[in-house]
Amino acid sequence: MYIDIATDFLIDEKDIVGIFDLDNTTAAGKHTINYLNEMQKKGKVTYLIKDIPKSFVVTTGGDIYVVELSSQILRKRLEIK
Repeated sequence: MYIDIATDFLIDEKDIVGIFDLDNTTAAGKHTINYLNEMQKKGKVTYLIKDIPKSFVVTTGGDIYVVELSSQILRKRLEIK
């Protein structure tokens, strides 16, 4: 099943490794910031935002999608089938 993580952007739920809240993970430490910076240098980060980013989704292929939706909303979308 596919979930909508941004306007007109679907992702297969089986490809999702994790959904992370940016406020909590960046406040938690520099490791998350370093990880996101390194992945961005490798071209693995896609920004699907027009406003303030709220969370990011990590996939099995190592791609990261930064989105405006909260992690709670994305998790609820995974639960609704």
